[in-house]
Amino acid sequence: MSVNRRTLLAAGATAAASAAVSASTGASASADTSAAGPFPGIDVHAHCVPDGLIPALKAQGAAHDIEVIESGGETRIRLGSSTTGPLDPRLSDLPARIATMNETGVERQLVSPFIGLTAYHLPEAAGRWYSRLHNETMAQTARTAPHRFSPMATVPLQSPGAAAELAYAVEQLGMAGVQIGTDSGAGNLDDDSLEPFWEAAENLRALVLIHPSASARVQLPYRLGNFVGNPSDTTVAIARLMFGGVMDRHPDLRICLVHGGGFLPYQAGRLERGFRVYGGDGIKTSPLELLRRLYYDTVLHSPTRVRTLVDLVGIDRVMLGTDYPFDMGDPDPQGTLAKIPGLRDRDRLQIARTNADRLIGR
Repeated sequence: MSVNRRTLLAAGATAAASAAVSASTGASASADTSAAGPFPGIDVHAHCVPDGLIPALKAQGAAHDIEVIESGGETRIRLGSSTTGPLDPRLSDLPARIATMNETGVERQLVSPFIGLTAYHLPEAAGRWYSRLHNETMAQTARTAPHRFSPMATVPLQSPGAAAELAYAVEQLGMAGVQIGTDSGAGNLDDDSLEPFWEAAENLRALVLIHPSASARVQLPYRLGNFVGNPSDTTVAIARLMFGGVMDRHPDLRICLVHGGGFLPYQAGRLERGFRVYGGDGIKTSPLELLRRLYYDTVLHSPTRVRTLVDLVGIDRVMLGTDYPFDMGDPDPQGTLAKIPGLRDRDRLQIARTNADRLIGR
């Protein structure tokens, strides 16, 4: 199942070529970012197509039912029965990424996979091969500027090998954690088949970033798959983890919800009422208490709503995010942080970096 090393090294030539550019850009980054805002931040929600991934898929992907489709200056990737939309070139442009980080006061990014490349629709063996390739190229990309990037893994949730791949990514590649979707392609996050994954994530103390994908698969007008479908996906997924008992069985999980937690924090009273009235076979702990065990990014497009989130879950549970490089992200995270009502400087420092530092280490 190991990725062909010769192909991986050849595919990584792009990363090696860009390493000097990234390193030289990063060498002056501390001075640049300190001028961009009072608390140079750690961005916990940023996406990346790692250097070397696409060349490796061109070379080896056909054997695993993966195809790189290039047409009209655009690149799409077919992963089994699922094909991505055109890949945003900024996902793989490291110099542009670092320049944007410097401009927006982001000292470090947790670089996560593009959710469209999660590949849960591949057969199990192909999914394991693909996840290993993605993780090795992502770790290689992060090493081009190790003081600017902390890599996040992907795992084949559709496969019993998800737990083993997470352990490899964290223990062998030094990755900070893993990004997963709101379902496994074949089932939901509270399915019994994922119990080994959750046990591994808890034992490894890995950060688990849960990211929705409704915008790519829900057919709604007016881009509502993005505006409404994505936060709905997150809401249902984490509610299943609560009421299905996963969070009770694994109280030390480190889960971060993007987009400020979807709709869940703002319907917390309804969940609490349902728990008190109807209970449930799996859930033992109040949903309000469980909400305070989770982490959240600031991508709510409203400093006032971020304040609502802080008041609900606590200042130690909210972290800076951008959703880089997408248009629905936050292009001014330092501006968002500065405008959150009623925070002290030490509170803004916690959101900007201290909370993330505590989770991922340095």
